[in-house]
Amino acid sequence: MLNQQEFIRQLFDLKDQYREDNEWVGKWQETWNDPVVMTRFIEAAYNLYRATATNALHLTLLGGTEIRLDKSLVKAFGVTAANGIQDAQTKLWVENAIYSRKHNAQAARVGPNSRNPDRVPAPVTGSGSILSEQRWTPILNDSLILGAITAGQTFVLAFTPEEQLDWDRMNGAKVNKTQVLAARFGETPALKNAWKAFLNDHPKMFFDNFGPRVFTRELLGLKWFGYKPEFSWHQLGFFAGSGARQMPSFQTYVDKLRAVHFQNPCDKTRITAEISTFLFNDARALGNPWTK
Repeated sequence: MLNQQEFIRQLFDLKDQYREDNEWVGKWQETWNDPVVMTRFIEAAYNLYRATATNALHLTLLGGTEIRLDKSLVKAFGVTAANGIQDAQTKLWVENAIYSRKHNAQAARVGPNSRNPDRVPAPVTGSGSILSEQRWTPILNDSLILGAITAGQTFVLAFTPEEQLDWDRMNGAKVNKTQVLAARFGETPALKNAWKAFLNDHPKMFFDNFGPRVFTRELLGLKWFGYKPEFSWHQLGFFAGSGARQMPSFQTYVDKLRAVHFQNPCDKTRITAEISTFLFNDARALGNPWTK
């Protein structure tokens, strides 16, 4: 894990590259080009990096921005909030979860005869698994990913409510018939084909009208720093690969993003091929064509 001095040094060396590669940030965050405010952005990024590397659940949830507005997910997994909570709705769900725990004796005090008497609920805020941060920038998002990778933590895709309904519609009937085989034989062709079809049917998980989404940026980071996808009928997870693993650095991350033309301008075909190779070991698995 980078100490604060090295962390700040790396990002100060890269601040102009971040600005150049993410010009869109300046359209809604005018202070993106202010050197004093950039210092605050970097300090906020370090706070998140440190909190993420010591995440209570050793787990980070990935997905659309909607997941931080989902009451059940916030209650179960908590939010990072190393610099304060980003959304008013998320803050409401956090306060609701804290109140609920405080007034629920079973959650607040685990009985001595419990199977896990030392178990306590994961924090709702401060070191949770869902990104919700004030002073959000791409620097802060990269800090989340690199902090969790450095700690070897697990990543899991969390569906939005709409995506969950679509998954159930497309694959709910298949689960009961094939999950026994999947449990016995691992990732069956039917399972991976189901995920391939689902992801091809949801290109907006990866791109919107403005270019690649943050989830796409996160997947690329996982690929480049040694993670492997693991498919099941109930989850898409990402785990640190076995053996020696390249320690992540911001310089490597932004250089690789440039190499695939992540922005300025975005090369959608090249990015899609990179993600397809990561998930399915086939550069043409996704987007040939997108079905919507």
